[in-house]
Amino acid sequence: MVNSPVQLAIRETAAGGVEPSGSLSLYVHIPFCRHRCAYCDFNTYTSLGDLKEAYAAAVCHEITQVAGAPMDGGIRRPAYTIFFGGGTPSLMPAGSLAEIVQTARACFNLAADAEITLEANPGTVTRPYLEALRQLGVNRLSFGVQSAVAAELALLEREHSFADVEEAVRVSRDAGIHNFNLDLIYGLPGQTLRAWETSLAAALALQPPHLSLYCLIIEPGTPMHRWLHSGQIAAPDPDLAADQYECARYMLAAHEYDHYEISNWALPGYECAHNLAYWRNQEYLGFGAGAHGHAAGYRYSVVKQPRVYMRRLRQEPPRPYPLSAAAADSYLLTREQAMADTIITQLRLLQSGLDLAAFAAKFDQTVAEVYNDTVTELIQWGLLRETEGYLRLTERGYFLSNQLFYRFL
Repeated sequence: MVNSPVQLAIRETAAGGVEPSGSLSLYVHIPFCRHRCAYCDFNTYTSLGDLKEAYAAAVCHEITQVAGAPMDGGIRRPAYTIFFGGGTPSLMPAGSLAEIVQTARACFNLAADAEITLEANPGTVTRPYLEALRQLGVNRLSFGVQSAVAAELALLEREHSFADVEEAVRVSRDAGIHNFNLDLIYGLPGQTLRAWETSLAAALALQPPHLSLYCLIIEPGTPMHRWLHSGQIAAPDPDLAADQYECARYMLAAHEYDHYEISNWALPGYECAHNLAYWRNQEYLGFGAGAHGHAAGYRYSVVKQPRVYMRRLRQEPPRPYPLSAAAADSYLLTREQAMADTIITQLRLLQSGLDLAAFAAKFDQTVAEVYNDTVTELIQWGLLRETEGYLRLTERGYFLSNQLFYRFL
């Protein structure tokens, strides 16, 4: 962290960067979309676009309310990332996003080199818009590409084409935002290994600094879930999805991407600082309808419906940090929950893994003392390995990580 009045401890990360200790990450949820995709179960709304400016004002009010009075000595809490997720944040006017960023800067001691990410759908960005975002501090974009195959985009009910992706990448670079991520989805119904290779090759041709590759989960309540149960689509093949994941690992390694998290790859130096905060189980504040947060020993969620969210902030009294008047649910983590969260999140980091000494210092117990039988079994089964004071997933463990994580709950 630079130009900060607060002396923060930093330590070297496995990726070669630095991790601010005691800094917050800020997540802002933008719930507006033009169209709800067939697989989406996120907190999004297609008919509330007229609320954008009022919603931005409510988010600013929530940020101010949560930040509250500065900490002892008049020092604002330090923060080092902001992430606008959704929904489709790129549908928000640049002026409304500027208000939110300016409020965050006023309420928190935001690092001068803070990573500020905006999720965007291809086809929703122009060069003037992105230039305006860059002026207000946005320095990273995340494009929801999902596929380069037209039939798969149609299945997912995405509104863009891959030509729109190419144009979005071009205007991003032209606007001076060279740090961007491309999201892709594998494990689709009917998706072949060759089709997946086609999407990977098309994405790699754009030379993205970062790639996030997610296996499709067909969630209850989505159109795709109804199609599955009515027989309109076949269930995805988990064995084929494993082959697709392995294919991605080899293709991206050949292009010198570091596989630093189970679902994420980056060129050296382009790891996502915001998401690393989640995977290191660090503190983050969630703002906006449906956002989640983890700070001061609490995990919490914000009420989902945007109108209810705005009304609660207008009418309800403030609540103690880290909650706002719009908080819907919160709970204080038990020691056991905090230990499990630490293990599960940090094991997702494939290169660094779980720092055993740091775990023991934090909880005054070693991992072996708490989870000896579980860890021993997972090592014997070839899913975990312990080297140089760190516990890491093996390559076999990558494929069975969800089942492995359940063992710690």
